[in-house]
Amino acid sequence: MKYILNISLMLCLFLFGCKSQDTSQKTSSPTTAASIMGTKWVLTKLNGDIVNLTSPELEQPYIELNENDHSVRGSGGCNGFGGTYNLQDNQTIVFSEMLSTMKHCEDRGIEDVFISNVQKAATYVLVDKELTLIDENGYVLAAFEPASE
Repeated sequence: MKYILNISLMLCLFLFGCKSQDTSQKTSSPTTAASIMGTKWVLTKLNGDIVNLTSPELEQPYIELNENDHSVRGSGGCNGFGGTYNLQDNQTIVFSEMLSTMKHCEDRGIEDVFISNVQKAATYVLVDKELTLIDENGYVLAAFEPASE
């Protein structure tokens, strides 16, 4: 029994550990910091998985970067959040002073992971109207597309 559990655990770790994102196939155009600001970016992928909201009470998670005061605001689906950000020319992004409302929500699974991933972001890439946040190890945390409002 112990042998089967160990094999199962190793298989799970292998399968989840091998999940990676390949953004090298996309054609990249020069990205400027201004090209990501002032747009409502709607979450499409979280940790490489397509986002499908299961509860009709949730809104689509999103972020917006304000150029004037370097503030970020958004929604995790149920709760709003905000804070500040700092961009550098080498596509480095750092979010800080992040706060969130604390409404009770039935399904906060996506929201908790999303807000945590935003705070882990170290760099960003904008390719073909898709904004991608990447951590310091090169792992894709979240992908967004412009809202169609």
